[in-house]
Amino acid sequence: MQTMNTGIPISDFEQFVDEKLLARGLSYFENGKVTSFEELSPGEFEAEVAGTEDYDVRITVSRRKITSYLCTCPYDYGTVCKHIVAVMYYIRNEEEKLKKADNKKGSARKPTSGRKTVSEQVDELLGALSHDDLNSFIKEQCLADPAFRRSFLSGFMYKSSAELPEKYREQVKNILRSARDKDRFIKWGRAGIVGRSVNEMLVIALKHVDSGNWLSACHICFPVAEEMVKALQFADDSDGDIGGNIETAFEILYSVAASDRPEEIRAYMLDQVLHYYRKNVFSGWDWHTDLLRLAVDLVKTEKEAGTVLSLLHTHVHSEYEGEQMTMLEYELIRKMKGDDEAEKFASQNLDTPELRRKALEKVLRDKDFEKAKSLAHAGIKNDAETKPGLAKEWYDWLLRTAIAEKDKPHVIEYARYLFVDGFRNDQDYYQLLKKNIDPVEWNSYVEGLVDEIRRRYRWDNISVLGKIYITEKWWDRLLDLVRGAKHLPYIQHYEKYLAADYSEELAELYEKGIIDYLKVNTGRKHYQEACRYLERMLKLGGLARVRNLIADLRREYPQRRALLDELDKF
Repeated sequence: MQTMNTGIPISDFEQFVDEKLLARGLSYFENGKVTSFEELSPGEFEAEVAGTEDYDVRITVSRRKITSYLCTCPYDYGTVCKHIVAVMYYIRNEEEKLKKADNKKGSARKPTSGRKTVSEQVDELLGALSHDDLNSFIKEQCLADPAFRRSFLSGFMYKSSAELPEKYREQVKNILRSARDKDRFIKWGRAGIVGRSVNEMLVIALKHVDSGNWLSACHICFPVAEEMVKALQFADDSDGDIGGNIETAFEILYSVAASDRPEEIRAYMLDQVLHYYRKNVFSGWDWHTDLLRLAVDLVKTEKEAGTVLSLLHTHVHSEYEGEQMTMLEYELIRKMKGDDEAEKFASQNLDTPELRRKALEKVLRDKDFEKAKSLAHAGIKNDAETKPGLAKEWYDWLLRTAIAEKDKPHVIEYARYLFVDGFRNDQDYYQLLKKNIDPVEWNSYVEGLVDEIRRRYRWDNISVLGKIYITEKWWDRLLDLVRGAKHLPYIQHYEKYLAADYSEELAELYEKGIIDYLKVNTGRKHYQEACRYLERMLKLGGLARVRNLIADLRREYPQRRALLDELDKF
């Protein structure tokens, strides 16, 4: 699926789209593959485009600019696909429509080409139909169309005196039953259908939240989460559709917990959360812990806090979960007893990284530099052997402290250690070094850095050395670095720095990289990846080299039909 928010002029959108995609999109348009074209509302267009399958495209035009587009195809090599381009051509071909779409979306105007928008057609029909007509239609659709039935029942269940979570639970079960094969297993493709169907219910739940129907939102989300976590035991959820439903359900519940909901809703939610936790419905998943996080958000009385605290202390957990439980206890104490008690708790549980961070933030804010150094050194001692990455973070806190103290020797010491090690953080350690080293000594200092990094033989040497060469504008060294890497993503990453002076050399590197890549990789996805690098070669001016390489690949792999198919697109 492609989505985008932009402001591309409809009059010359070609300037913003790859030439090959333009050609393919134009071909689709000219061959009548754009069908079912509709204007949903002023400036909002929908169409179906025939391809490998039929794909739905939506485009919004405001003030003669394309402000958003979306396609349901699986293309993932950029923000725009040939189906979107085809509809762009279709829209622009409707000159009268475009003139009237010149106003902002939502503004009142006449329908284009004498044709009413879908929204206007619906409004007109609703005004003309009787109550009995609508009743009859809705009943018929509910019986004939399962998706419509689910949407209707979920959307208006709260209007019924019989609204109960069991009603929604049964809907989910029906969706799951319809997706199972004869072995009662939900295969990969069907799991996606399940995810989309259940998501329709969750969209309704979101609407309930927006409307203040918090109980209805809970009535949907709790059974959805429960039934979908059960479904994970008999489904191939490789794409995460079912798990995504559970995540969404929890997000909605969090939003209800954080809203200005009535007391009875809060009490109901807390009761449900504790019920699901004690039943171990989500045991073995992170959502089990998320229930306690929800409970902390919902508690109000000392008695409730005591109940949740007891569950936190009895939670069977790994080291990671233990840290989460400690943080939840910290949040519970802060909520019920205030910041002072929370800080006292934090000082007694510094082995929990997040609490050590909070303590460091406070002492640095208070300019208690000695305490900050003590906390950081203690963290290093505690984590150096078992969690070296975390220990480096404590070194970063030492660096922050040295900067605050204007302690230049320690700034240089810590910045060098963290830069050479390749530690990723918000700080630019190289620039810190350059700022604090005497300019007269800088060149020899940098050469020392380069030698030290080269001696380490670490996987991240290329990126660390690349940082130096780019900053110092040592382009010949950067090119040698890329040559040594012999890895296509590295070539592309550094191409923008080298293309101006070394286009021919880069094209040669791409050529060698593609040859090596295809020696060990097969399948259409890999062939498409190789062709993507062929396009990089073309942009570098390597047309003759690309033609020769394509000819060589055809001779080398005549049996790889998918590869030949992708090469035919050049």
